[in-house]
Amino acid sequence: MDNLWKNWDLVLRNLKDRIRNDRAFETWIKPIKPVKIENNYIYLEIPNPLFYKGISGFINDLRESLSNITGYNMEIKWSYPESKKNPPSLYFGEKLNPANSFDNFVRGQCNQLAHAAGIAIAQSPGIAYNPFFIYGGVGLGKTHLIQAIGSMAIKTNNCKTAYLPCENFVNLFIQSIQTKTMNTFRNNFRSLDILLIDDIHFIAGKEGTQEEFFNTFNSLYDQKKQIILTSDRPPKELFSLEKRLVSRFEWGLVTDLKPPEFETRVAILRKKCELKKIFLDDDVVFYIAENIHDNVRLLEGALNRLIAISSLLNKTLDINITKEYLRDLISSQKKIITIEKIQEKVAFYFNISVHDLKSSRRLKTLVVPRQIAMYIAREKTDMSLTAIAEEFGGKDHTTILYACKKLKTQLETDSYLKMSIEKIINSLHE
Repeated sequence: MDNLWKNWDLVLRNLKDRIRNDRAFETWIKPIKPVKIENNYIYLEIPNPLFYKGISGFINDLRESLSNITGYNMEIKWSYPESKKNPPSLYFGEKLNPANSFDNFVRGQCNQLAHAAGIAIAQSPGIAYNPFFIYGGVGLGKTHLIQAIGSMAIKTNNCKTAYLPCENFVNLFIQSIQTKTMNTFRNNFRSLDILLIDDIHFIAGKEGTQEEFFNTFNSLYDQKKQIILTSDRPPKELFSLEKRLVSRFEWGLVTDLKPPEFETRVAILRKKCELKKIFLDDDVVFYIAENIHDNVRLLEGALNRLIAISSLLNKTLDINITKEYLRDLISSQKKIITIEKIQEKVAFYFNISVHDLKSSRRLKTLVVPRQIAMYIAREKTDMSLTAIAEEFGGKDHTTILYACKKLKTQLETDSYLKMSIEKIINSLHE
């Protein structure tokens, strides 16, 4: 090779024809710089050691292109710029909470699939379940789970990882436009091994951010890098999101986190006690688990209140103290509207059984109450259409959507229907 750069240009052209993926070529091949040829070795410079992971899938193509252009089978030796010889940090974004680990994550029926998939992903990122989309209500452990995946992946695979609430991703994107640092923004995100975004539904309605995230998603996916997203709803219910994004979110594994059942709530409380190094009698643990059931965050809040009372007032945490100091918290819990409570009130109002209300029978005396219950559930809870459908005998989420749309239209002209729904809603707060 008399002229290294001239021949390198020919190598790149040959390689581009082989790869036939412009995005991958621009991201991983173009940054490579030839340095020298010595003793049948070609020395190539890449930006940093982690960059090697991205190009590893193209090395055979690179060797063949070099052989085609030069006529020699040269071995490759890699180097890095002097200023970048130290590997970059394996992490950027929001700091991962060390308490959000798999060791501290209590597994139950409510989260079994998500937990198992999370372990598999942390052990082999980008291989299966990509993207991984987790949805569920507030305080059910979405953030804990994705941070546990990130921490384990960094520890076991040296993965370059970023965790951000979606709002931060939006703000960084806007800032990069304002400061004209878009290339840096893109390089940061598109050179990752794992991208963790909390509350992805936050980009709904933000067209510019959706376009950028779409391109970032494609770049990472093409490189077989892991993408993990959380939301309060499944992808098909993110109605303000572009369809092409929703479609990509469904490419991998979509799973939900449900409110923990009683046994899991007890296990969570015991795990929290173990971490905080306190002891509670079983009757205290059972009382809290029986009365606080919507999410893990409220369970921990109740426990923290009892710990503070024990420390500040020097009181023993028996069942009487627990009932006294958690009275207002449990009282507010009982006022929380659940689908079960909605079904009971609707069934009582129309003098039918909850069983018939949840059935598939098409009698008019059941269809209207059933649609009213579905409508109130959609309006008065934060549960997804899919989750509501499961509470009505496993119906399709489109059934819930149809019922809600139909009743909204009827409410504009039907005063009796409006009055009935108002009475039922008022009864929910009694």
